[in-house]
Amino acid sequence: MVASRCWTRVILPLLCLTLILPGCTVRGGTATAPPEATATINALPTADPTAATPESGGSLIIAIPEEPDTLNFSLTTQRAARWVISSLNARLIRVRSDGTLEPQLLREVPTPENGGITEDGRVYTLRFREELRWSDGDPLDARDFQFTWQALTHPSYPATDRSGWEQIESVEISADYLTATVRLREPSASFLETVLAGSSDSSAGLLLPAHVLEETSPQDIPTSGFGQETYVGSGPFRLERWTEGEQLVVERNEHFVGPEPRLERIVFRFVPDPRQAINYLTTGEVDLAVDLPETALPDLAQAPNASYLLTPRGGAVASYAFNLNDPDALDEPHPLFSEPAVRLAIALGFDRLTVVKELLFDQTTVGITPLDHTPWQDPTLAAYPFDPVQAARVLDAAGWTVQPDGIRARDGVRLSFTHTTTLGEDPDSVLRRQIQEAFIEDMRAIGIEVQPHNYPLVQIEGPRGVRATRRFDMIDLIDERRGGPEKLVRLFASDAIPTAADPTGGNAMGYVNSDVDQLLEAQARELDHTERSRKIDRIQRQIHEDVPLIPIYAHLEIDVSRRYVQGLDPGPVSGLWWNPEEWWVNRSEAID
Repeated sequence: MVASRCWTRVILPLLCLTLILPGCTVRGGTATAPPEATATINALPTADPTAATPESGGSLIIAIPEEPDTLNFSLTTQRAARWVISSLNARLIRVRSDGTLEPQLLREVPTPENGGITEDGRVYTLRFREELRWSDGDPLDARDFQFTWQALTHPSYPATDRSGWEQIESVEISADYLTATVRLREPSASFLETVLAGSSDSSAGLLLPAHVLEETSPQDIPTSGFGQETYVGSGPFRLERWTEGEQLVVERNEHFVGPEPRLERIVFRFVPDPRQAINYLTTGEVDLAVDLPETALPDLAQAPNASYLLTPRGGAVASYAFNLNDPDALDEPHPLFSEPAVRLAIALGFDRLTVVKELLFDQTTVGITPLDHTPWQDPTLAAYPFDPVQAARVLDAAGWTVQPDGIRARDGVRLSFTHTTTLGEDPDSVLRRQIQEAFIEDMRAIGIEVQPHNYPLVQIEGPRGVRATRRFDMIDLIDERRGGPEKLVRLFASDAIPTAADPTGGNAMGYVNSDVDQLLEAQARELDHTERSRKIDRIQRQIHEDVPLIPIYAHLEIDVSRRYVQGLDPGPVSGLWWNPEEWWVNRSEAID
């Protein structure tokens, strides 16, 4: 990337910001710093958020970027909906900010050592805590787990995600309803992370209330009013009122199994414009603005008396994916990208460090693997270096020679392809196109022509979208969701290649590697954590060598609060919303 490039945004000095940057990962029970990338998150001084003694009472007003589409966790993939749901529900097991697991509805995290998982990995024993209650006072127990399984896997129920639940063969309930014996169709280590343990924008660990929905046929649950007009949950807060188009209010749940929430209520205000959210924070109309776009970094300085929490989204890495098949004949190899040397040269010629420094204000890391900032990230891998000289050598050696117009060719074929990202003037689309412009310029410098073929997001996503139908040469993989090993399965398993019969697969590259397929299956069954980590490391190394995609940078979660808001403790894997019962307002610092 040439140093003289002029960016359309002014680079704002961020030394004036108070940042809380939870950037470490936990691997095998040991906290480690993230592997060194070519850019690192700036560690700036911050006030100690736990210095004051927690107070009880008061309200917190939060600006969220969209109104929830439903509060039924099994019918939504919307992040804002799942944040509200997290305040309304406890989980079987929750993921804490440091990546450790904490049982909430269960008495313990099932392991082979405590008898919770059999040696063959096929039977999980879930022991529920006694005297659990839903927010309406009805009992919560193993029957709710059994009902949730039956509902989510019913063929007429339109669940947005059945991951893990479809692995269950049977669920037996003890006479006292406190134990569920779950038999799986095959051994599964991933059952813990896909069904039992989650936080923030994950649905893992959540249950449906059997006593409310068991008389409703599965196909009628979406229109029953549950999650809209009516709702019961198991968390620290309960739904008090929902004013459509304006706000949603939750109040303390007297039946919550955990310690009493410090706040009396939380008001979720729907504020789609991030600059308006920051303005409201400045005027004191809201106390906390969450999930601001990465392009909002320059706007943050206008909010006085604020704390800024920049948290890497574990396993959410902005990436460019190669189509390894010809988009005009998907049963044929791609005329350019089926050649590993071309893919490697493109990776070496893309100056992602300057993208991070100049477009993301040096507040995140250059991407290394799809599992960056998770406990599963391979610490031995490094980002592809920016080395245009070596990129040119690789292409020269492969017979791609520079022509008079500056573009390389071989045997009459120009080294030219299309690149697809999103149209639109929303902040995310603007940033994506700025990165695309940088990429096009970098490729031109090594003799590669890249033509932008962009579409609105709705035309890229969905079962008939550009990605699912694979009508692209290279595409911006738009996925800001956190993830772990299951993301490797979704992206790289050969049976996850989208087809007309099943367009839901995430392997838009058409990547096929039999060794990777075997390792993906083996890691999902491996109960020994250390051995499973080794297998996942091998998968990451093979993908790094094959270059089916180019990781660009680790996505950020950006949350901004008034300084009197205390107890916020986001983590790369957990996100912000794992502990809302611990949030509180320091009245001595509150500003009217």
